[in-house]
Amino acid sequence: MLERRLNPTMGRYRVATGRISGRTLVILALVPVLLVIVAGVLLLGDGASVDADAQTRTASGEWYTVERRSFDLVVVATGELEAKRKVEIKSEVNGNNPIVEIVPEGERVKEGDVLVKLDSDDIARKVEEEDLKVEDARATFIAAEQDLAIEKNETDSEKKEAEVNLALAELDRAKWVNGEVPQTKRELKLALEKAQRELERAKRDLELDIELEAQRFISRNELEESEIDVIEAENSLATAKLDIEVFEKYERLRDEKKTLSDVEQAEAELERTMRKNESRLARAESNYESKMRSLRIREARLAELKDQLEKTTIRAPQEGLVVYASSVGPGWRRRDPIQPGKSIRFNETIIVLPDTRQMVAALRVHEAMLPQVDEGQTATITIDARPGEALKGEVTQINVMAEDGGWLNPQLREYIVRIDLPPETDETLKPAMRCTGEIVIGRVDDAIAVPIQSVFAEGEEQFVYVPASGSQVRRQVVITGRASESYVEITDGLDAGTFVLLRRPAPGEVAD
Repeated sequence: MLERRLNPTMGRYRVATGRISGRTLVILALVPVLLVIVAGVLLLGDGASVDADAQTRTASGEWYTVERRSFDLVVVATGELEAKRKVEIKSEVNGNNPIVEIVPEGERVKEGDVLVKLDSDDIARKVEEEDLKVEDARATFIAAEQDLAIEKNETDSEKKEAEVNLALAELDRAKWVNGEVPQTKRELKLALEKAQRELERAKRDLELDIELEAQRFISRNELEESEIDVIEAENSLATAKLDIEVFEKYERLRDEKKTLSDVEQAEAELERTMRKNESRLARAESNYESKMRSLRIREARLAELKDQLEKTTIRAPQEGLVVYASSVGPGWRRRDPIQPGKSIRFNETIIVLPDTRQMVAALRVHEAMLPQVDEGQTATITIDARPGEALKGEVTQINVMAEDGGWLNPQLREYIVRIDLPPETDETLKPAMRCTGEIVIGRVDDAIAVPIQSVFAEGEEQFVYVPASGSQVRRQVVITGRASESYVEITDGLDAGTFVLLRRPAPGEVAD
């Protein structure tokens, strides 16, 4: 039965064999040629597959062909625009004063234009009141000034009078010492000598008269007269001696004390006059100084009030764009906008007036990158509000103190780096516009370089992924040099023309 089942098959195979056998020789003859063609195709296919792989990698966007290139070393940072010159317009008026008028926000003003007018009625009233007080104080001061002048005149006259009295007393004493005393002494001495001589003459006359009376040439009466003359002469001599004694013992001492006392009294009177004058002048000068200070205080107060009145009208100190302080301040200030009727406190900022003709990009640079940034370096600034445009600038200022990241990131430390943009760049640019800056800190010339995203690291080892067999990749250890935000220099481990993967491979893609 098995044989009956296979016979038809075998019959058919044989029939087929019979049909094929007619072409067998032709096929066998073509086999060598086919083998040569297949071998050639296989050899050509290997080279084509290499080119196809390269084209596939290039087209995929996941691979980068290593080449020598030059690139700038840049520090990329974000920030915002600000005016290089800006002025905060603050109220310099004491107290709270409502806004009467204010220039519209966003308007461009020139130097000297009126920006704000504050209510001035109360200050104007105080100016009028203080003006009257100044006039009263000035009248009182003038009176005190005149009183002082009178006191100076009177005290000067009294002093001169006392000085004259002292000089007269000293002259009287000098006159007494140098004139009257010697003269009195001479007169008393002369009177004494005269009395002595008269006594001697009287005695001689008496002796002669005694002889003459004895010879009866004269009468007894005449003799008695001679005796009387002697008595009178003796009395005159005694008087002269007594006068000298009285002068030396009494009159001279009395007059000496009197003249000395007169000088001392005159000196004391001069001193009393000077002390009294000093006291009077001190009172007059004190009153003068007090009235003058009162006047100066009143005048200063009036000047201050006038200054306050003038400051109720606030003018632009420079050309700029009007920005209300409530628009740039914290959120709570925006809930109380600057507008007519709002009360403004002393020293409260009303308007920020930036001069937009010269703008600055204030970039926040991380502290790790700051040592590479220096003044004078060039930078390219792109502004979010001006996509596709780039401005060239120069680093002109680096803040000394860092700014932290606030309560969200208190460990962050960034420094504000200011980039001067070209003047008169675009008047439509406004402060607080977001921007990004690339600060050129150096340049790498003609070096093997790869995109920075193609380099990976584990520990101290750095590597890239290069093609392996098939679709797999393998690690290639490299040594890196300088790097920018886009490219990193490879000093060893890669040659030009090599492909590197631009992403981290999946675990199955990495060859063992």
